[in-house]
Amino acid sequence: MSRTQKIEKMQTRFLQIGKLTAVLIMIFTAVELSFGQWSPSGSSNLSNLGSWPSVSVANDNIVFVVGGTTSYGPVIYRSTNGGVNFTELPRNGITTYQRFFSCVWGKDANTIFVGDGTPTGDGTVYNAKFYKTTNAGTNWTLIDQSGSSVKGFFNGVVFSRSNPQVGFAHCDPSGSSGNFLMWKTTNGGVNWTKFTFTAPSAYGAQNSVFCIDANFFGFGLNVSNARVAITTNGGTNFSYYSLDGASSTQGFVSTVTFNDDKIHGYAAVSSTNNNIWQTTNGGINWTALDVPGVPNNVSGQANIKYISGTNSAFYVVSNTTISYSLKIKENGSEFVSYGSSTAMKNVMHIDAFYAPTDAPGDASLFSINPSGSVFKLQDSPLPVEMASFTYSVSGRNVHLKWITSMEQNNAGFDIYRISENLDRANISNWTKIGFINGKGTVNGNTEYNFTDNNLNAGKYYYRIKQTDYNGNFEYFDLNGLVNIAAPSKITLGQNYPNPFNPLTTIGYEIPQDAKVVMKVYDITGREMSTLVNEMQTAGYHTVKFDASKLSSGLYFYRIFVNGVNGMSTEVTKTMSVVK
Repeated sequence: MSRTQKIEKMQTRFLQIGKLTAVLIMIFTAVELSFGQWSPSGSSNLSNLGSWPSVSVANDNIVFVVGGTTSYGPVIYRSTNGGVNFTELPRNGITTYQRFFSCVWGKDANTIFVGDGTPTGDGTVYNAKFYKTTNAGTNWTLIDQSGSSVKGFFNGVVFSRSNPQVGFAHCDPSGSSGNFLMWKTTNGGVNWTKFTFTAPSAYGAQNSVFCIDANFFGFGLNVSNARVAITTNGGTNFSYYSLDGASSTQGFVSTVTFNDDKIHGYAAVSSTNNNIWQTTNGGINWTALDVPGVPNNVSGQANIKYISGTNSAFYVVSNTTISYSLKIKENGSEFVSYGSSTAMKNVMHIDAFYAPTDAPGDASLFSINPSGSVFKLQDSPLPVEMASFTYSVSGRNVHLKWITSMEQNNAGFDIYRISENLDRANISNWTKIGFINGKGTVNGNTEYNFTDNNLNAGKYYYRIKQTDYNGNFEYFDLNGLVNIAAPSKITLGQNYPNPFNPLTTIGYEIPQDAKVVMKVYDITGREMSTLVNEMQTAGYHTVKFDASKLSSGLYFYRIFVNGVNGMSTEVTKTMSVVK
């Protein structure tokens, strides 16, 4: 059922009992619960998870959490009701001494894959193993192991969301110059084929493994030389791509995630400054991405996850005191901030599920931390669907027009502008130039208009920030660079207001850099004031005039322009002071 259908059904139910007020209240309540709110899943303090827990979301209801400690061994929990309750599953047949489950993938309520390592997270385990159960842990089958001489744990067991028959398991090399180990399945995990490849003086990162299809998959490496490993031919060859500008102190590339198109992707790094990189060419080049709502100097574990079947990804960076999260839409062109939370903190891993049969973009996300706190985000699109965002230019004025096709709980739009020569990624460089009230909740097209007047010559970008009544927001960027051309001739505008008392503003235009002098005279020609006397750049200018010391009457103001080409021009207009 689509989101619109859900709302229409809810409206009909309340109208049938004649409570229109209740309809409005329930609509707003539903929005508040649905949009961008991480909240405890219902279960908390799952025990014995250790420092490096992982989560796997099989569907809206089936969720697995794994981890473990030195004294307890590996542990796995399952929820069958969307995280409301979790039950610990048995570990029959699992080697438990000095081990923990370092990764997990749940295909359904009973079919689960896990890999193991050491609870300290230092990779000292020998002969790491990965297992499968088809009866929710009653029996576990050992699929394979890394070997008694191989030191390192499993970084991931993952399957393709678009083709669940394809999956990969990934294990560290024995030493940074040893061989990475991988296993591949093309029949849903029934059979696995092992292959190896040389590690480029690096180790893999836990839960950084991604898989789009049988040919395109990879993982993150430690950041002594920040890289992402990617294969496009099923593992025959791997390429190692650097994250531009990453430092050697930023830890591991903790997450790599790609759109199903295999072109757009993100890499997240646990760091103290930039911690998201973006690629738009399949991983060949990576550029640090500044995102609104997340301070660049935040330190913590970074996770990012593309939602298969969409152009959206979810990002969480978390430390022991706070978490920041947001949704990155349309492959990086729009951002939805979910703000910060001191309740959800120290998040080690996130996972998500989305079925295309749900309302578009309606994803279920879960996070886990070492203390066993599970948080859930039931995401739905923010309550505005943008049909178009366009502009037109008239002289020095830019007219913006945007049309929404549907709104729910919409408080309004902040309008922002930035000059072409400023860094658009830095939120502080944008200037807020206005606000337009939203329509609340409406179906059908709604048109909005805003005019940005009297701009100087130059090129500008525009964006609008839509905010709902719960404080959730997203950005919509105007597609195109707006050009305000330089004036073609010297123009002196009529002062405004006119008549005036005592303040007025005078606008004028000069087509080239020039010496500008502007003076005010009374009707006898006596000079009363000098308003401008300086070199000025070509463009549009304004000056204010205070006539508080003048009596009522008619006055003249005159501009003298001496251009760099030696040409001189003067223009005179009248103004009226009324007291």
